[in-house]
Amino acid sequence: MTAWRMIEVDALRSLASGIKGARWSWRPEDVPALCRRMRWDLLEVADGKGAAIEAGWDLGGEEIEMAFRAGQVDDITMQITQIVRKTGPERDRFIADAFADAVALVTSVLGEPTGRQLSEPPTVRWRLADSTVLIRNLEVDVTLTWASNRFQNEWDQVTEALA
Repeated sequence: MTAWRMIEVDALRSLASGIKGARWSWRPEDVPALCRRMRWDLLEVADGKGAAIEAGWDLGGEEIEMAFRAGQVDDITMQITQIVRKTGPERDRFIADAFADAVALVTSVLGEPTGRQLSEPPTVRWRLADSTVLIRNLEVDVTLTWASNRFQNEWDQVTEALA
């Protein structure tokens, strides 16, 4: 059996708690301060486009990516499992279990989810005061996305229009 990696329970709990307590501008110039507060290592900033960040979760490096647009940070996507390209029932079980475990743990910190999507990709979401948290089962990994509500509202409108 292969031993694939997932973020440690304490690290995920700390991440969810940090998100729950965070209030910030969602502006690129405030990314270094957010990284210091969250104890992330800012690796690279692509001017006007985004940032690559290392969180120290031992999942293959650059575990966090930020997307910038029009002077704002749209979202922050974090790998909470390593990417598993090998297909098969073992991988499917690992990803499904990691998704379920992450949802349960984040629920214990943020409360009951405000939305669940069973279609591809399976997604659970929490709407907070100024941001939205989503956990997604992307088949090859599980991610946690922290998005500004401004961006999430725009994204939801686009996906509804395409449905």
